[in-house]
Amino acid sequence: MMRNILFICVIFAFFGVGCSNNNEANSDKMSPPANHQEESTDINADENPQLTLEQYIQAIANQDAEKLVELYGGSYEGLKSLSPDTDPDDEQELFNQYLKMIPKISLKEILDQPEESKDEYKFVITFKQEDGTLFQTREFDTITDKFTYTVKRVDGKLKVTELPPYQA
Repeated sequence: MMRNILFICVIFAFFGVGCSNNNEANSDKMSPPANHQEESTDINADENPQLTLEQYIQAIANQDAEKLVELYGGSYEGLKSLSPDTDPDDEQELFNQYLKMIPKISLKEILDQPEESKDEYKFVITFKQEDGTLFQTREFDTITDKFTYTVKRVDGKLKVTELPPYQA
């Protein structure tokens, strides 16, 4: 009886060692854990619409006209009409003048981000003022605190097509 128990223990020991060695031998064939996959996917702003938007909003907060020009892919007509004395071809100076007109704001929250198409994304966001309060604009009797921004591929790069919000 004792020999049978000892025999069963030895078999289980060999079976356990054999399985653990087999897993180690095939570990390179197994898929990596989920967190490993996340770590290995470093995506730059050219491929990540949310990151592009966040960098654009950070450029607004930093009053960085050069970065805004780099990330902006919309029309400059509104900026030109607000700064008629500025050279219409000097996009950076147009943004510099515009940044002087708007309050210092930064990203508060991304509320929604439905994908429109492969190369166009819409984001609904809120801004906060320097003191942390919610930024709002007023147009006639309508108060708005949610703003829609589009990120789309322009000349092969992801760019934001809307200007920072203006409050007259």
